[in-house]
Amino acid sequence: MQQNLQQALDEIKGLPLTKTTRSELIQYFHFGSTHYTTPQGLILDVGLFTLALNCPWQLKTVDGDVIKHGEVFMRKREAGLPSPKFDWKVPGANLRDQRLKELVKDTAALAVESVELKANYTFTLYFINGSVLEVMPDLTKQAEVYWQLFSNTGNDFKVGAGAAGIIY
Repeated sequence: MQQNLQQALDEIKGLPLTKTTRSELIQYFHFGSTHYTTPQGLILDVGLFTLALNCPWQLKTVDGDVIKHGEVFMRKREAGLPSPKFDWKVPGANLRDQRLKELVKDTAALAVESVELKANYTFTLYFINGSVLEVMPDLTKQAEVYWQLFSNTGNDFKVGAGAAGIIY
């Protein structure tokens, strides 16, 4: 099973991180690029593969900066006086959204070099520029899905981990 999980995660090797999105606490990392048409006919620019994280993670950049999942609850940096109203759920309103947007915009070399699978559904993505994304599910907090990697090409590829184990 460990080998099957490693092979599934290896699907994103060589693909660049093209964008990040978020829905409340779940962070989405998009690798590669493709288009998805909604049932209403709207065409969305999405990753060929998307990694959805609903667990602790941190992204260490090549210059030593660290972006953490907990920064979603911190107000973004603004010039002048901060806005009196802060709602972390609003896309772009928090520090995590701001820092990830800047990272993807400024870094063309964020292609996945390798993936190292570890114990307890933990894994690390190594990027060709030296940045590292560590995914560390907290198994003491029960969640249906800690993380999931899925394809946006319509081939039904998905793999992940949750409280019940590996998800295929």
